[in-house]
Amino acid sequence: MPSTRKTLQRGVPLLAITVTAALAFSGCASDSSAVPGADPTASAAADSLSSVYDNAVVADAAALLPDSTMAAIKARGKLVVAEALDAPLLSQQNPSSPDDVEGFDADLAKLLAIYILGEPNVEIIPPASETREALLQNGTVDVVFNTYTITTQRDEQVDFAGPYLQSGLAVAVKSDNSDIQGIDDLAGKKVIVGANTPAVTAVPEKQPSAELVSFATDPEAVQALTQGRGDAYVQDFTLLASDAASNSAIKVVGQPFTTESYGIGLKNGDTAFKTFINDWLTKIEANGDWAKVWDATLGSAVESSTPTPPAIGSVPGS
Repeated sequence: MPSTRKTLQRGVPLLAITVTAALAFSGCASDSSAVPGADPTASAAADSLSSVYDNAVVADAAALLPDSTMAAIKARGKLVVAEALDAPLLSQQNPSSPDDVEGFDADLAKLLAIYILGEPNVEIIPPASETREALLQNGTVDVVFNTYTITTQRDEQVDFAGPYLQSGLAVAVKSDNSDIQGIDDLAGKKVIVGANTPAVTAVPEKQPSAELVSFATDPEAVQALTQGRGDAYVQDFTLLASDAASNSAIKVVGQPFTTESYGIGLKNGDTAFKTFINDWLTKIEANGDWAKVWDATLGSAVESSTPTPPAIGSVPGS
């Protein structure tokens, strides 16, 4: 059975959840257009992803180089991942089965575990935005799947495999707000941002007169927005879409005003592990598994076709 335990990371209480072959999925499946309101069933999504897991690619034994991170993970019998538990469609605990974590990031992490171990054994340690680098540097986690935007500044502290997903900063407001339609309307406004996220610098670049209010986690930021403690919340588009899908009190307005590429965070200098994960990404993108995971998770809440994955190594810092 999956187990839970409390752990401490530099004084911050963190919940670690071990997910052993937890393959329950929520939400609706989608066709290639991924339009909300279509009539596919949740069971179709579960069946689709079950097939992905049943036929997931597994690394050749020769790829698990002696004395490498992947060999150590294989010997340990589980992949330790920094990953949210509260991000709908990305990585969220199943309300009916809290030991199951579902979503695009969560499912890709399980596929990576299968690639290394032959089974989806994942231990999750939820990070705050500002603790991700520390969790990698001190070896608490093997990888970070956490809407982790690749930047050259972060690349000085950690390595990134990928990118594996592209998004961008967007604007969310309360559902009854008709005055703000995007970044152009945020001059002089109180703008909520996530601590240690690209919004901290991107918003002042676009709107120097905006007043920033920072929160450590996405749920705290969403709560602040719904309570009127800010006029708008600027965060990654995919995360805001997930928030809006689960909270009718907010909506996403306008289009993303930046381009951001997500990477899989790794310990700095672990070149062999980075190459290993990039090889895995290439394989799951080529065989269609990446697209199937998208369609069953993020694709179920956006009005667009399945995107093409970004080219690996295409972003400075990757």
